[in-house]
Amino acid sequence: MTRLSIDRHSLGLDRFAWYEFFVKWKVSDAIYAVLIIIADYFYFETIQPYQRQFTINDLTISHPFAQVERVSGPALLLWIIVLPCTVIPIVTLLLTPRPFKIYVTYISLLGVFISMGTCTFVTDVLKNWIGRCRPDFLARCVPIASAKPDVLYFAKEVCTTKDMYTLMDGFRTTPSGHSSMSWASFGYVSMWLNGQLDCRHVHKGAWRSLIAFLPCLLAFYVALSRTQDYRHHFVDIIIGSLLGAFIAWWSYRRYFPELSSDDCYVPYALTNDSVSSHDHYRDIQIARGDYVPTGEV
Repeated sequence: MTRLSIDRHSLGLDRFAWYEFFVKWKVSDAIYAVLIIIADYFYFETIQPYQRQFTINDLTISHPFAQVERVSGPALLLWIIVLPCTVIPIVTLLLTPRPFKIYVTYISLLGVFISMGTCTFVTDVLKNWIGRCRPDFLARCVPIASAKPDVLYFAKEVCTTKDMYTLMDGFRTTPSGHSSMSWASFGYVSMWLNGQLDCRHVHKGAWRSLIAFLPCLLAFYVALSRTQDYRHHFVDIIIGSLLGAFIAWWSYRRYFPELSSDDCYVPYALTNDSVSSHDHYRDIQIARGDYVPTGEV
């Protein structure tokens, strides 16, 4: 009788000749990045958010609606793509040995797109679930003149605006998407520069750490601009920034060692002799004398 269990690390794919190429070049991660970005764009960006009640005299949602944003959505999208796609190839070209330039560039860019794709997905899901009103919500709503203060209303009861997209977007304040996305991209680039410039050594020039920190400074600016435009409350940008920074760290550590390690600038796939992972269950079975290789009777 054949065992039903399969190897948890390879999922049984290691029998195929292309398996090591598939793992080294992170093909499944590339597919994941494409699918999650497509799913978010065509679904989570279009679904209706939860609509919370509000009062027309709530000062926290009574700010003006900024017609011109300091960092618009299209501008942010351009920044978070152009910056890593410019910085990573240039630094790799200058610092990485010739045989590894293409791979390091590929794996580094894959990491940042994994970070951004995952962050976009999580942020949009949370925005629609939470449904909190933006600071400029009442300007979007344009309540009827007869609406009474200190009375909880739903939007459909008092809002007179015909711009339903702008109104529904007024319920998507937490977490801040600009904040999370800027940290998912710029935070990743900052960690990547820390590793590639080998900033861990105290005898290295302080300018290295400053260069590595500059993307974080840009992320701070984007996040704070959302409060200046009254698009988000401060708690929104804090939650969004923490979310984006965490996802950036998670994605970076999938491909590179911790920044304190001696080979922090070398991708995992180039430091490991094998693409397979250690199976602790197999060790236990061997010690007990009942280990049977997968697929054997």
